[in-house]
Amino acid sequence: MTRLKLRLHDEPLAVGLVPAHANLALTGGNAPIHGSLTTEAGRTIVFPHCLAAEAGPEVRVEGPFQALEVDGPLDFALTGVLAALLVPLADAGISVFTLSTFDTDWILVPADAAGKAAGALNAAGHTVEEAS
Repeated sequence: MTRLKLRLHDEPLAVGLVPAHANLALTGGNAPIHGSLTTEAGRTIVFPHCLAAEAGPEVRVEGPFQALEVDGPLDFALTGVLAALLVPLADAGISVFTLSTFDTDWILVPADAAGKAAGALNAAGHTVEEAS
C-alpha cells in the first residue's frame, strides 16, 4: 500500500444518533465535514461539537472528535486504504469513526487522542499534517 498523506483538522466534531421520528438539523461552525446518513435505526449526523448542547435529550451524542482527512481524490480501484490507516490506530488503542465521501476517506478520532493518532500514523510511514 502506498503511504498516505492526511490532514488533521482542529475543529471539534460530534457524532449523534437522531431517532427516526425526529426532525433535527444542526448546522453552523466551520466543520471540515458534516452531514448525515439515514438507516432504519435512525439518522447518524456529524456536526460541530459546539452545537452538541442543541441536540436535545433524544439524540445520543458522542465526542468531541477531530477529523483526519486522507489527501484525495482517491481512485475507486484502490484497495486497503482504510486498513492501512486503521491498523496502526487500533494497535495504538485509538477508537475511530470512519466516513467515506466520493473522493476520499475521513477518520474521526477522539479529540484527546488526536496527537497520539497522528504519531501512530506517522510511525507507520504515513504523513499527517495540520490542516490550514
